[in-house]
Amino acid sequence: MMQRPTENLFEFADALALKHVKVHQKLGHYTGIVTLHGLARLATESGKPEALARVKDELKPFLAGEMDFHCNFPNYRCGGNATAWLLYKGLLPEAEETVRFYADEILNDASKDPEGILQMPKGTPGRIWIDVAFAVTPFLIFAGMALNEEKYIEEGVQQTFKMVDIFGNTGTGLLHQSRGFCGEMKLSDDHWSRGNGWGAYALCELACELPENHKHKAESILRFKDLMNHALNYQNAQGLWHQEMTWNSNKPACYVETSGSGLLLYALGAGIKAGIADDHWMEAYRKGLRGLLGYISSDYDVYHTCKGCLCPGEGRKIDYAAMPPLLNDVHAFGPLVLCYGQASHLGLSTLGEL
Repeated sequence: MMQRPTENLFEFADALALKHVKVHQKLGHYTGIVTLHGLARLATESGKPEALARVKDELKPFLAGEMDFHCNFPNYRCGGNATAWLLYKGLLPEAEETVRFYADEILNDASKDPEGILQMPKGTPGRIWIDVAFAVTPFLIFAGMALNEEKYIEEGVQQTFKMVDIFGNTGTGLLHQSRGFCGEMKLSDDHWSRGNGWGAYALCELACELPENHKHKAESILRFKDLMNHALNYQNAQGLWHQEMTWNSNKPACYVETSGSGLLLYALGAGIKAGIADDHWMEAYRKGLRGLLGYISSDYDVYHTCKGCLCPGEGRKIDYAAMPPLLNDVHAFGPLVLCYGQASHLGLSTLGEL
């Protein structure tokens, strides 16, 4: 679909963010939090004043308290990870009070299960899911470093480590998505690509952004690299991952899923930039970025994205595989803004260099 090797990578990532707004008319949704984080990273890494001005403009209604949308975690309402990131980078000092307010709310008021893991705020207690890692861990890590509050960092670390321990499959090294949605204390029987992408997203922020002397740095790197190296065992010939990651051409049919692939590629790129990647990651990363272009049209339409998905049916692999891939789903854009933005931060200039 994509035949523009001279297109600038920064502009490509930015155009995908614009497409998100054009198709869905807003970023006031938890998927918009991912796109905003991608835009914030584009702005800080590129050093382009116009990019910073744009993401700040997108965040204004969030910081003004004008974004009232359904969300399981209220820190989305202040712009989530993007706002905390820009505060951490010293570029959004006016957000300090707001970020502190929502970080404290996560620590003190959010609904948690008996193990201290953030759970579904309403309904049956004990329902936990890996998507939460993306929702709170980057926000808390950036907030903790911006505000010199170790308690925020510790909470982000513990939320993710506990979830990875519970959801980790010792046979595949991958993550299940949820527990408690298909039976009390029962894990969903999946290796969902976007679920593994959410876990990789959280772990890569821990591994890459924690200071070198932080007590959790070494373990964060080990856990991050373990998940990524196991995920690479299921990368297909295009460099991408299927909706159910363990089902490829040799198993029951299952489509390539672009949002999970984008998140996993973002995590690979972040690890490479941070200097903690294994040698084979770069080849896998570039192959995946090239393969993903086959699912993006010249008008920045994105194909093969799973719609909203939380333990469908009985939580079996076949139930996840049956979730249909959509065109320009609301989940499609943020992961791609992150992963192609990360490629531009690695010194790659055009699509033809991938």
